[in-house]
Amino acid sequence: MDQITLFGLTIENATLSDASMRIIRDAESGLHRKIYFVNAHCVNVAAMDRDYLSVLQAADLLFADGIGMRIASKWAGLPLIDNVNGTDLFPVICRDAAAAGVRIGLLGARPGIAQQCADNMKQQFPDLKIVWLHDGYFAPNTEADLIAAVNNSGAQILFVAMGVPMQELWINRHADSLRTPVLLGVGALFDFYSGAVPRAPLLMRQWGLEWLFRLMIEPRRLFRRYVLGNPIFLFRASWRRLKGKEALQENPLQKSSLRNNS
Repeated sequence: MDQITLFGLTIENATLSDASMRIIRDAESGLHRKIYFVNAHCVNVAAMDRDYLSVLQAADLLFADGIGMRIASKWAGLPLIDNVNGTDLFPVICRDAAAAGVRIGLLGARPGIAQQCADNMKQQFPDLKIVWLHDGYFAPNTEADLIAAVNNSGAQILFVAMGVPMQELWINRHADSLRTPVLLGVGALFDFYSGAVPRAPLLMRQWGLEWLFRLMIEPRRLFRRYVLGNPIFLFRASWRRLKGKEALQENPLQKSSLRNNS
């Protein structure tokens, strides 16, 4: 897979199929990978949160998610091949994991959501091995038992759905204790595949308007992220573009990040 640099982050420039093949291959080989998906909201958070930015920079693989990153990549003269977001990648990984016999685990979301997601994916891919799951509501003092349960399950890929930046920080904090080779932060993915939250119609997704559909579904929760956050991201990216394509590749906590404006 090729790579590009945006906002100080090294992004894999790949198709959904290539990304899934890489993840399955790493899981089979036992290579430890921390994998995250970066969208406009992630860039905005990273511009204000040094710890989160450091975690993204320490990732083994980053994929660009959404229309905002696609716009920024074009402005940098580094167009993305595909929109490799976790939600679209998930069924591809499940298909390939079922074919390869790779075992997966699910962690996160509200009680019952991960189970329903697992049931739906097993119905779609009968050979899929989902060997462990747990909701995202657990006390800090139970984390040791939870990690032991993941390790004992033999899961080779763990999807962690806790939202940004919590899921990335959690993965980074516990990566050394987890024997599962591949760890992915996947946001609201379980909500979509459990059926608890509808996805945007295909045409809206193809036009880069899934964010608008999500805003209409959850206006209170997502108002700040999209109505305020999207213009801030575009302002940050366009200001960097005016400074030159190289500025779009700079660390978002550098002076050109417009930190004070976000």
